[in-house]
Amino acid sequence: MKTDEKAGTNEALHPNAGYKTVSKANEECALGAFHQGNDLLNNGLFPQSVARYREAINCWDHPAIHYNLALALINLDQPIEVFDQLKLAIQYGSDPVGQDKFDHAKEYLKLVAGQLADIEVSCDMKGAKIAVDGKEAFTAPGTYKAKVRVGKHTFYGEKEGYNARVTAPFIGPGETYRIELRLYTLTELTRYRCKWDCGTRTPYYVLAGGALAGIVGGVFTWLSSSSYHDFDTAVAKCNDDAKNMSPAMGCTITPTYIDMRNSGDTKRTLSYIGYGVAGAAVATGAVILWLNRREAYQIHPEELEEEKTERASVAVAPLGLPRSQER
Repeated sequence: MKTDEKAGTNEALHPNAGYKTVSKANEECALGAFHQGNDLLNNGLFPQSVARYREAINCWDHPAIHYNLALALINLDQPIEVFDQLKLAIQYGSDPVGQDKFDHAKEYLKLVAGQLADIEVSCDMKGAKIAVDGKEAFTAPGTYKAKVRVGKHTFYGEKEGYNARVTAPFIGPGETYRIELRLYTLTELTRYRCKWDCGTRTPYYVLAGGALAGIVGGVFTWLSSSSYHDFDTAVAKCNDDAKNMSPAMGCTITPTYIDMRNSGDTKRTLSYIGYGVAGAAVATGAVILWLNRREAYQIHPEELEEEKTERASVAVAPLGLPRSQER
């Protein structure tokens, strides 16, 4: 929104009984800054003209100064301030500004209204600092009403141990967005998720299987040791018996002794297999546990509100009446 409207070089500031009058000194102060602002406005120096108009208003809060200030702000793309200044320019009717400017002001108001929407933010938590789009708005409890540009806006509330952040959907021209900001603790906004099902017992079953395989391996180790011990004992006895018969003779290894030794070898091999399975199972279970570990994440306050609404709707769901009570 732009305007090519110029300010009069020698515009007067007419007193009027409908709005505040000031002393001659303040009138001259306002008129000097007003004329400087007009020159700057007409030369396209809008930020400088805004500064002079504000000086003029400090001397005399005159509707005509508000109107020209609005012209400068239009060219600086400040629709909210433009709206405020135009409202001040026409609040006492057409006499202070003239009929032409009064009519123009109403036209500008219609145009700028297409860029603005209304918000109404309330919060009941005492002491909470409430901000809108990063700018502090008020300290709760209370309600804040304001004009904002059309589009999305962020509402933030903060108090020690509590916070809330809500991003509003697109607010269109002339629409009013109302929100009651509720603050929550970090714990209330924390949720947990896993790669798979957080309640799955699969990794524990795998670990238990690994432990069982380890126990089986241990049993076979003990059994293999027992078989080797039996083999050694039998061979030693055989040697002793042979020496008693003839010192030059030794024990003759028979298939029975070979079976005893082979039995020990087989059991030792099975124990190695059991330990291998146990190690693989424990490693697999540990990896699954780590991959499926619970991870914390934060939800938005509006998501918590949705959760509460869903729980409430389930809690109050009507139950079917007994047939004897149906009509």
